[in-house]
Amino acid sequence: MKTKVFFLVCMLLLVGSQGMQSQSGSLPVVDLSKNYPLEKLRLQDMASVEYVPLETTDDILLSGNAALSAVGDKYILVHEFQLGDIYLFDRHTGKLKSHFNHKGGSGMEYTWIKNGTILDEKAEEIYVCSQYIQIYSLEGKYKRTLKIDCFDHDMKIIDYNDESLLIYDDVVIEPGREKQTVQTPYRFVSKKDGSTLSTLNLHFPRRNSNAVARQEENGWYPFQFYYPHNMHYGSDIMIMDLSCDTLYQLSANKKLTPIFARKPSVYASEPKNVWTPLLTTDKFMLFGTFILDFNTTGKKGIEFMYDFKTGQVKKVSIMDQELNYGIRGPREWDSGSGTAIAKNRSAEFVSAPAMLEAYQKKRLKGNGNEVAKNLLEDDNQVVRILTFK
Repeated sequence: MKTKVFFLVCMLLLVGSQGMQSQSGSLPVVDLSKNYPLEKLRLQDMASVEYVPLETTDDILLSGNAALSAVGDKYILVHEFQLGDIYLFDRHTGKLKSHFNHKGGSGMEYTWIKNGTILDEKAEEIYVCSQYIQIYSLEGKYKRTLKIDCFDHDMKIIDYNDESLLIYDDVVIEPGREKQTVQTPYRFVSKKDGSTLSTLNLHFPRRNSNAVARQEENGWYPFQFYYPHNMHYGSDIMIMDLSCDTLYQLSANKKLTPIFARKPSVYASEPKNVWTPLLTTDKFMLFGTFILDFNTTGKKGIEFMYDFKTGQVKKVSIMDQELNYGIRGPREWDSGSGTAIAKNRSAEFVSAPAMLEAYQKKRLKGNGNEVAKNLLEDDNQVVRILTFK
């Protein structure tokens, strides 16, 4: 099957509500059609910054396609989708702790890293999500396989708790197999053997998809928008589904709490105006909307802020005063490129040239100057960790 990928740049939507619905009150509703006032914010006023440079040697060279998978208390996990390399760095020094590549066709190997990697620091294990989920020690020693067929049905795989993963089954778009789409797409599977433990009580009679099947002479290919999916808030997960008008917070003990609803509905228009979560903190939630229009390569969404304490809603533009500069000054920060790593924290890659340019212009915060003065232009990426106030 030939694959053609089209990328969507999702804008931010800062929205939220202290979230918890009172016992007697109604669920908060955010009206996405209103013309809210616009406010420009500075990222550096919202978060403190820490930089971790990743070790660079002739044997440790990350490509531009390297993905920042996790930043834990002890380690930073990075993987290469196509090449199959797994890198584990020290969280504080950026020094390499281990590197392995088990790309191959045996039962203990993987073909490529289709659905990402997961770091379980407590169990000292790395999950590689390919055709099946292969589990290795931190040093790369094979441990076991969870025989969940990740190729047959597209899915998202999220680390949930010590015992289980949360699996999200995407809409099936392959011609002739569309009826295999499930209406309860969220399920918990065992980290021990891959067996299904339970299904999350979220049922969607109709489901929106971020992809469609396009026919061509030699078959079909998926035309697809990529977007941030359900995201962690500490040990909890914020579920903002393309097919649902309610945001849910899923706790580590499987408690599902509705946080707020949206209007108009995700089904109110064609093409559909859907939403996607980006970041949750104790004070606000970042999420974006985008137009699910398969006749284009994507349309920018609208930016909003919903303050948890006051319930105030407004449009926002978050400017990065350090690293994202243009001819006319600072540009917007793309929170969709970050990884939620802990409560109130997010991490993202920064290229060495971008760090050096900001260093020369005296724009770096935190330990940025100390890190940048020792960098070379062809060094590996630097991890920027944002801790929101």
